[in-house]
This record gives sequence, structure tokens and C-alpha cells, in this order.
Amino acid sequence: MKYLQTITTAACIALTPAAQASEIVIGLGAVEFNSNLAPNDRQFTFEYRFDPYREWDRVQIGWGVAVVGHASGDVWAGAGLIAQRQFGHGWFAEASLMPGLYFENGPATALGHTIEFRSVLAVGYEISKTASISLAIDHRSNGGLSAFNPGSNGLSLRLHHKF
Repeated sequence: MKYLQTITTAACIALTPAAQASEIVIGLGAVEFNSNLAPNDRQFTFEYRFDPYREWDRVQIGWGVAVVGHASGDVWAGAGLIAQRQFGHGWFAEASLMPGLYFENGPATALGHTIEFRSVLAVGYEISKTASISLAIDHRSNGGLSAFNPGSNGLSLRLHHKF
């Protein structure tokens, strides 16, 4: 729980200069651990996205940072690339890959290594110029850095706010 409080505080401090961010994403959902040792849990997701550094037609690629916390106290934090493709009529799809650090709250939710990679696929709808909603699936894995690599899968409903 200490890790979740520390990461949340750091995220709030990072939000102070929010005008520099392109977008903030907050999500609530569920996570399933593939080790069969831990029960399903709730998860909270926070992402801070910077302005895209590359744009082609309807595709944007940029950098972002993310924090995922579980109700049981586990925390993952990382940074990496986020790609988004606009489909028209407000619809979009997103994919991201972020390496990060994972701090489990006990052996039942261990994922095998401190370094864990998070991949996300999402589909969303633009409600207004500054607000969107999306449904995202995510997977976290150590990518074979450890012989023990159960991974976890999440499903989240997310709210986006663009600046």
C-alpha cells in the first residue's frame, strides 16, 4: 500500500504543470493474475501523455508515462510509446508498449521480475474536442527475463482529457 500512496502522490505532483501534457488518461477496471495464486483484483490506471512527436495522416505516435495500482497494493510504473489511429466519426484505436517496474504486495501477485513490460490495446470514442472514453485491455509480462513469468491481464474503462 505504501508503494501505491507514493506513486499516487508523485503522479499528483507531476500533474501540476499539466499544460505541458497533451492528454491525461484515468481508468478503472479489473486485473487477472495468470499464476492462479491470486484472486482477480481491481485496478486503477493513470497515464500522462506528451504531445505526439510524429504524425501521419490519421496516426499519431508519442511518449507517455503510466502507473497501474491494484486494490491489493501492487504497483507498476513505466514509460514508453503510445500510438493512436483515428477512424473517423469520433472513433479511434490505440496501442502502447511500456517497460516499467513492478512492486508486488505479496507472493500471490508476483510476476517473476521487477522489470515488467505492459502492452495495451484500446478502442475509444471522442465525446468532445477535449474528452474521450475508451475500453482497454492490457497485459503485463517480464518477457522471459525470469523462468517464472505468469503475467497478468487487465480490462479498464478509461476517461481521456486533452489539453
